[in-house]
Amino acid sequence: MNVLLAEAEIPYTDLVEMDEINGDMPQADVALIIGANDVVNPAARTDKTSPIYGMPIIDADKAKTIYAIKRSKAPGFAGIDNELYFLDKTFMLFGDAKTVVGELARKLADDSGH
Repeated sequence: MNVLLAEAEIPYTDLVEMDEINGDMPQADVALIIGANDVVNPAARTDKTSPIYGMPIIDADKAKTIYAIKRSKAPGFAGIDNELYFLDKTFMLFGDAKTVVGELARKLADDSGH
């Protein structure tokens, strides 16, 4: 993951470690998931039959609302569905992440005076 972030020119100093952020997730109003799959799948905590059970994950499912930007709901590397994407409080935004984030930023900027 760090290699991908480096390629996107995200400074390592801007990142927060999973262990540090998970305690804040229940108080988070929104979790924005971009392209992640297995690393935010609650099955790692809840489904003892899952191939990712016991794997450390970001507890995005504990946020009040989740927006996930993905090209599809297709399984990740582990080959399993992500339970997070089927929660009532998860909203899927399908498309290229760069395009979708750009559209969201423009919309937020347009609505900032209202």
